[in-house]
Amino acid sequence: MIGGMAGAFLILLREGLEAALVVGIILAVVVRLGQPRYERHVFGGVAAAVMASVLFALAADGVGGLFGGAGQEVLNGIVLMLAAAMLSYVVVWLRSSRHALREKITEKVHRQVGARGLGVFMLAFLSVFREGVESVLFLWGILLGSGDDMAGVLTGAGLGLASAVLLAWVVFQGGRRVPLATFFNVTTGLLVLLAAGMLAKGVGYWVTVDWLPALSYAVWDTGEVLPERSGLGAVLTVLIGYNSSPTLLEVLVYTGYLALVGVWLAWGDKSSPADLRRST
Repeated sequence: MIGGMAGAFLILLREGLEAALVVGIILAVVVRLGQPRYERHVFGGVAAAVMASVLFALAADGVGGLFGGAGQEVLNGIVLMLAAAMLSYVVVWLRSSRHALREKITEKVHRQVGARGLGVFMLAFLSVFREGVESVLFLWGILLGSGDDMAGVLTGAGLGLASAVLLAWVVFQGGRRVPLATFFNVTTGLLVLLAAGMLAKGVGYWVTVDWLPALSYAVWDTGEVLPERSGLGAVLTVLIGYNSSPTLLEVLVYTGYLALVGVWLAWGDKSSPADLRRST
């Protein structure tokens, strides 16, 4: 249970903080424009987005229940690979746009205020709903990757979301004392490892149903030394994709993904901490 809980906490902490920061910026701009009456539209958009995210989660669970046997393995692989792709997008998007987040949101609010309450409502709704859909998919991937029960994952998600809201409040109360650059750099690294593990696990599901070749089985076997179901093993399984007995294809996919993303992160333009602080 601890592995899925830790992974869910990380996901909702990261996704929840992004959503909370965006909503906070929208509220700040609305007030600065002398339009406090639109605050209720912002909160309405947030509430609608939360409800829509819950409905999306229920629909996704219903779709998953339609599959069985080999079809379930195929679906699991698709979900994990899609989750890994979206996690990669989150890393790329945040790295390329976080330094201009405040400016972009401010520009959108200025445009939407002209459309009165509906425009502000939709801006808040879409901003939060996007994070909600991503979170649902990521949590589904964690459930598949860890094998933990729903209760543990939801507990971790709830704690992560509560921590995100608290951290966002601290940022807007005295943001210059909060090292957001360090926070996002550390969580970016963890998300990359999480995505690599999901991708390799998805490949493993497809190897099981002979959709992909294993190349070689059990490249190593550390199951007796560090079982995947043990406390530490469970956490590592979710957070970094630990596999006690992987196929060669899973190892190649995992290391290849880390190599590609690592090169991109190393050679990409780096945002300075000052830029990040200005964005919040």
